[in-house]
Amino acid sequence: MIDKSLFTPKFKAWILAAVVLVISGQMSLSHGAGHVLVWPLGEIKAGSEANVSPKSHEIRKGRISISPEIMPQASGTASQSRIAISRGDTVTLTFFADVTYKVAVDAVTYHPDDIITISGGLHDHMNRTVVLTIGPASFLITLQDVNRALLYRVTGDSGQASGTVTEIDMSKIPPMIR
Repeated sequence: MIDKSLFTPKFKAWILAAVVLVISGQMSLSHGAGHVLVWPLGEIKAGSEANVSPKSHEIRKGRISISPEIMPQASGTASQSRIAISRGDTVTLTFFADVTYKVAVDAVTYHPDDIITISGGLHDHMNRTVVLTIGPASFLITLQDVNRALLYRVTGDSGQASGTVTEIDMSKIPPMIR
């Protein structure tokens, strides 16, 4: 038998307040977490990929996956859902299991040739440079962590939504002749 006191206006108001609180709490958590754009698939053992030895300034290499929702839509194709990233958003880039960066987005540019450029900076870093260039065929991500003297360079295939990340010790990069 159902207790009629459960359906009083006061009880209904408490239920409504609880539902609103839960929904708004979930929305604020998901907004604050930012978008996860890159995650690791595994580390590449030295010399295992095409028998190429790492250069002296390369610390390690790994395989990554990039969110397919960030890939630009090809012109003339049916609309598909995409992550909408804009200035002020926070995105997460995880290159290795022990390397994750939160990036504050400074600018997003949509080019007429279906290329998206996202630039931003690392949270809690004075000198901070992050650039993502994503096209229909390929993508390039560079992240420079001056505090740790590390550079991350990611190249990949947009169609496969995967690529290779290289962790580079900037203090060991040989001088360049210009």
